[in-house]
Amino acid sequence: MKHAKALAVLALALAVSGCSQPEEEAVRAFEVPDSLCGTPVAPDLLSPLLPAGGEKIEVRQRDAAVRDALGCSVVVDNTVVLSSSWGWEEIETNPGREARENPYVRRDKYESKDGTYVYAERGGVGKVTCEPVKQHRKGEMELYLGIIVSDPGRPDAAAVEKLLKAYAKALEKLPQCVQK
Repeated sequence: MKHAKALAVLALALAVSGCSQPEEEAVRAFEVPDSLCGTPVAPDLLSPLLPAGGEKIEVRQRDAAVRDALGCSVVVDNTVVLSSSWGWEEIETNPGREARENPYVRRDKYESKDGTYVYAERGGVGKVTCEPVKQHRKGEMELYLGIIVSDPGRPDAAAVEKLLKAYAKALEKLPQCVQK
């Protein structure tokens, strides 16, 4: 009887451990894009913010409907997982003020030492350096960008910061930013 109980406990332990096999890691069937809204961005900067698995990816452009803001959405398997936008704001606007419009960025989360961007695990806002300051139809304006990571399973503040910095550098080269 003593051995029967031990065998029963062992059999139960084996049965439970057999049921709790580690889940297989999700696999991406898509290739991470090398641009965001038509602006070159290294795929390794986008990758950590995209789902670990999925079949199909597409980047959908958005029209400049509000305040001359342009942007796009990264869609994986018909779900928006990341959005990006950039637009012109009045001089003296700061990223903290712009971050209030981004539901995923708390102003007090992380801020760059130079005050040019704020970010959190699921998004960020940054100022793009356009020299000289762009004369816009409404006066002098500065270019700002925003990133929103909609997929709650991939929060990563360090990855958001890296993407913000690289994307801002890439936007500095846009014809809309460069004045000659």
